[in-house]
Formats: sequence, structure tokens, C-alpha cells
Amino acid sequence: MKTNVNKTVNQDQISSKSIILVAHCFMLIVLILFWLLYDPFSLETQSLIYLFSCLLCFQAIWSFWSWYMLTKSLFNPYLLFFLSAFLFNAGQALLEVFHLNKAGILGQLDFTYFTDETIINALFLVMLSLASWHLGALISVSPIQAIYVKSKIQEQILSLNSKNCYDLGYFLMCISLFPSIYVLKNNLGTVISDGYAGLYQVEDATGFAAIPNILSTFIVPSSFFLLVGSKYKNKGKILSVTIIFIYSIMQFIIGQRNQGIMPLISFTWLWNNFVRPLPKILLLGSGSLMMFVFIPLIATTRDAQSQHQFSIDFLVESFSSIDNPVVAAISEMGSSILTVTATLELVPTTKNFQLGAEYLYALLTLVPNYFGKVHPTIARGIPDQWLVQQINPYFAMNGGTYGFSFIAEAYLNFGWIGTPIALALMGFIFANFISWASRYTEPGKMALLASFISFFLFFPRSESALLVRPLFWYSLIPYWVVCFLNKSSFKNNKIS
Repeated sequence: MKTNVNKTVNQDQISSKSIILVAHCFMLIVLILFWLLYDPFSLETQSLIYLFSCLLCFQAIWSFWSWYMLTKSLFNPYLLFFLSAFLFNAGQALLEVFHLNKAGILGQLDFTYFTDETIINALFLVMLSLASWHLGALISVSPIQAIYVKSKIQEQILSLNSKNCYDLGYFLMCISLFPSIYVLKNNLGTVISDGYAGLYQVEDATGFAAIPNILSTFIVPSSFFLLVGSKYKNKGKILSVTIIFIYSIMQFIIGQRNQGIMPLISFTWLWNNFVRPLPKILLLGSGSLMMFVFIPLIATTRDAQSQHQFSIDFLVESFSSIDNPVVAAISEMGSSILTVTATLELVPTTKNFQLGAEYLYALLTLVPNYFGKVHPTIARGIPDQWLVQQINPYFAMNGGTYGFSFIAEAYLNFGWIGTPIALALMGFIFANFISWASRYTEPGKMALLASFISFFLFFPRSESALLVRPLFWYSLIPYWVVCFLNKSSFKNNKIS
């Protein structure tokens, strides 16, 4: 089967990419030279903290602008991820620029203390890492635009693709609906009786007891595959919207903000790019509502153990008690720089560089452990558990965790030299994947990408061991099933 594709090369776009790449490399080199050559005692540490905070914000603006200039899009998976990476790892630096950090970066912590020199190192590592990630992504941007010349065969393939996506989405919904209800009901009962912290004091299900949790996670990709299979079916659209809306609302009620927000963001992006564009005011308004209302409100109320904790009066009173919801939201998200700072302080002093071992053990999570009590990767110890035990043992004893960071994980594995190389490679692969999946807006690939980013957006404050399995089982495997169904359907229709 031959596909007729016209490829056009825009010389202005090639020129723009070259200029942006050269400018980005120049800024990266200047940054590294400044770090290597400046005398740390010639400037006050507080001045350097403020300077690096300003540079981080400038870098974020440059990254958004340069990506927009090359792609002409602001609402896309790459910038969604970059925004997440910036807010989680540099959110407090943003507040520092506007003098909104009352206690300084990480100064609000009462269980540990970091010197100004360590904070400066952390800010530089974040800056270097984000710049390297963006460099890899910029290299992957292709100036070639491929345009389909539609034919009857192509229309038939897209129609079969859409139908098979719908059938798969419906099947995934059927196998995940009741497990989702079961898991959400249990989590809600735990929160009502023991508060949000109770979720982390319950022993994780293992073996066959974990099957409801495994199946319930398919509810999110089911809505994506239903949506792409329902471009001209209102019933399918309504069903997919209902699934994702109820699921997200339940996660908000339970207090799991990331599990509520990320599917909503992915679904909104998928609708905007596959069904029809949404008004920019609606996107901006709903994004601001989630960021500056839902996030600080849930943070304030989810630890409350009260029979009235879900009442309107209690929610209004709790939100009113927040001094500045915008600052509170950014400060809390930005506190993930704690993981980068603590990792810098502890590695290699108390823990050796892992030389890629963390990523290899993360790959082992692809194979579920149905017969053992604990998966070998978890039994070995994942970075976020190690970190909380080092800096706050009491919190760790009660099941608490501070999460981790993709930047801290790269440093834990490869140190200062290997971190920018590893993250540049990841940025290159991620941007290439986005380009491959969204170039022709094929239903299966679009659903795959939406499922992927619904988990991947949390990578900036997580680690590979907690993401590899979801990305494989809930994104790639459903897509491969659609590809298999496409081939079978096309052969049958061709024979008939």
C-alpha cells in the first residue's frame, strides 16, 4: 500500500530553527562558563540566588517563545510538560523574582536546613537541566511539513482506525468501570475516616489483590480512545466526557490532585486538536481555575477529618483562609526543588552515583509481580523512599513522601556531567514522539499521545520506576491492539 504524501520545506522555518538553535547553544555555553569561572566569594549568596532565579524565569520565557516560533502552537504536549517541569522544579524561583518567598527558597521547611551554596547549586542544576532538555527538543523539530493527498484508500483506513479505536475504548471502559468504582469507593472511605494521609498508611496491594487497581487505571485511556473513535458520534463524545469528568471530580474529592488534573488536561488537548478547537478564553480560564483555585483549595481541605469537609460552607471558609491562592499554589508545586537540593547534598556523600541502575530497575516494572509480595524494583528501594528516609525519617515512618524529580533522578544516576546529556537525549526522544504521534492526527496515535501525557506530565516531580509501567500498559499496548485490529479489518475488507 502506497501513501501519496507531498513534503514542503519552508526555508524561513529552516532559517528560524538555525538561528534559535545557535542562540540557545550560545546561552547554554555562557551559562556553563559563568558557573565554572565565577568566584563564589565575589558576590553575596543571596544576590546569586536572586540572579539565578531571574535567569530561570528568562529561560522559561525563551523556551516557550522559541517553541512557539517553530511550531506556532502554545497548547501542545511539549509545552505542557515544560510548564509542569518549570513549576515543580523552579516555582519557588519564580516567586523569588517577585519577592513573594517570605522565608526564601525552601526556607519554610522545619525538618531540615540547606545552605545558600546548596540552594545555588540546585538552581543551577535545574537551569542546566531544563536548558539541555529544550536543546534536545529543538534539535528534533523538523522543518518539513508533510501534507496528505487524500485518497479513498486513506479515507477507508482512517474510518477503520476510528471504528477500532471506539471498539477498544468501549472494551477498556467495560473492564475498568467496576474496578474503578471499587477503588475510588475504598479510597474515599479511607479519606473520610482517616484523612488524606490515610491513603499512604494503607499497605499497597500485591499479587492478584492488585488486579482491581491495575484494571481501574484503564478507565482514563478508555475515554481517550472513545473520543477519537467518536468524531462524528455524539453518543461516544458524551460518554467519554462523562467518564473523564466523573473520574477527575472523584480524584479531587479524594485529594489526588495530579490524578484528577492530568487526565483533564490530556482530554482537553485531545478534544482541542482532534474534535474541534476550544476558545482560548475557555482554555485560559479553566486552566487558571485549576491552578489557582482547585490546587490550593484541595491542599487546604484534604487533610481535614470532619463530617462537613465536603460541604460548600467548609470549602468557602477554607479557601478564604488562604492568604494568597496564587502564591500558595506556586510555592507548593515549587517545593519539589527540595528533592533536587537534597539529592545534591546526599550524593555522592552518602549514596554513590547509580550509573543508570535506577533506569534499568525502572524497566523491570514492565513485568507485573503477581506471585511475589513486593516487586523487586520496589523492594530494592526507589529514590523517593530513600530520600524521605534520609531527610525526614518520622514522615517516612508514617508513609509520607516528597516525591522526586526527573532532574534529581538524572543527577543521582550520572552526576553533573551526565545529567545534561541524559536530559537532552530524553527531550529529543520526547519531542520526536510528539511529532510522530500528532503529525497526521490519526485517531489511534492521538489517543496514544493523550494517554501518554496523562501520566508523563507528572514525571517532573516523580521518577521512572513509577511511570514506565503506566506508559507501557495504558498507552502503548492499547495502541498496538488498535494497529492489530486495523490490519485485520483492512485485510477482511480488501478480501471482501
